[in-house]
Amino acid sequence: MPDPPALLRNMTSAFERVVKSIVQELDHSRELIPVDSLRSSTSFQLYCLLSRKCSSSWFWKRRFVCLNLSIKDILEPDAPEPAVEPDGPFHFHDAMDGQLKGSVELTAAGQGRFAGEAAVSGSSSASMNVCMLRVAPNTWDVMHQERRLRQPEHKVLQQLRHRGDNVFVVTEVLQMQTEVEVTRTHRHEGSGQFALPGAVCLQVAQLVIGSDWDILLFPDKKQKTFKPPQEASFHSDLGILSDGTYKDWLAATEFQGLKAEVECQAKGLESLSKEVSRQLLGGLRQVLREELALQVLQESLEQGLCCGRMEPPDGPAGIILECLVLSSGELEKELAGPILYLLEALDVLNETQHMLLAEELQAGALPGQVKLVGSLLEQSSPWQEHRAIYLLPKFLGSSWGSEGPAWVLLEECGLELQVGAPQVFWEPEAQGRTCALYACLSLLLELSYLC
Repeated sequence: MPDPPALLRNMTSAFERVVKSIVQELDHSRELIPVDSLRSSTSFQLYCLLSRKCSSSWFWKRRFVCLNLSIKDILEPDAPEPAVEPDGPFHFHDAMDGQLKGSVELTAAGQGRFAGEAAVSGSSSASMNVCMLRVAPNTWDVMHQERRLRQPEHKVLQQLRHRGDNVFVVTEVLQMQTEVEVTRTHRHEGSGQFALPGAVCLQVAQLVIGSDWDILLFPDKKQKTFKPPQEASFHSDLGILSDGTYKDWLAATEFQGLKAEVECQAKGLESLSKEVSRQLLGGLRQVLREELALQVLQESLEQGLCCGRMEPPDGPAGIILECLVLSSGELEKELAGPILYLLEALDVLNETQHMLLAEELQAGALPGQVKLVGSLLEQSSPWQEHRAIYLLPKFLGSSWGSEGPAWVLLEECGLELQVGAPQVFWEPEAQGRTCALYACLSLLLELSYLC
């Protein structure tokens, strides 16, 4: 029998797949944001506030993070959020099998039926009832007229303002109802059930805060939540290159730009001693197996960079952060930059990929994985086009198959793979996670070379 963590990873992977299928069927305009974490799905509720941190990379976006605040927590008077009208319920069933074609269905009285097909390795299924909850646009107009920002400003908003992070509010949620049944036989890891009234996908509007507040239902990419302060945010001190430099890189090919970005970050690690490199790798192997420790590590490092000083916490995160703190208590920013870049890339990946990276790091298998993922990204350019990529046998080794680490790492990026003629079907939506996987593999390999 599989252990509980394996079962959880199993259900998480099946959950991600059914969410992807639902979004593909419902969201032809690509406005809905899929929830990519079963653990955090219950946190996404209407009116709740989210943040999206600035990214050190041009090749992936950071995920939305719940702030444990709602719009009422930052506005006066302290009234409850207006009620919303549900739409549904709908029933989804998703079934996939490695030998047969599977389907995803949406059924609801008077709503019609939609179906799509996919052939994938292993097999999985998920069944759930969902309900769409929306905030009407005129509700926001009324709230804007009747409520004002709290004074003094909420301390969480003060922190986000200092860091230059953008803030969003959830305006639409497709939410799971009752119990969800998930089965997955990939790698023979079993099946299970869970009952979570969590979100499957959502839509957000950007919050704009000045002397007054407003929301942008159709956010402008250039619009910021807060007016930029006179002082630069901490990202400007971490060796992040100028827009012009990135444009020079991108002028060649997409992959060459990503490769140059990663190599630039890797240079910040070259001065590490063998002892410090071993300590960093040992700590990273631990936090890759503990999601909470990985979260603590990233939050502690970002907070330390904001303040300029920090005291490493206890546990695996502290082992890594001790390597980044000078005797004066200040952070060594030249080293903190590439470590933060690595942590941001890890944050794009899921729990299954974190566990596999720890295993591949322990086994010394990173060189082959870097070459394989790099070759895939190079062949799939331009990344915004669907295409079939044939993988060169020299990059596959002897473990290419549905139970091999390389296969699972790529499959968890949202790619469809084939065994016979080694092939990957490139999906534009997989770009961010695949680029982040390449960055993680490359920097972990650089650290291992320094040991």
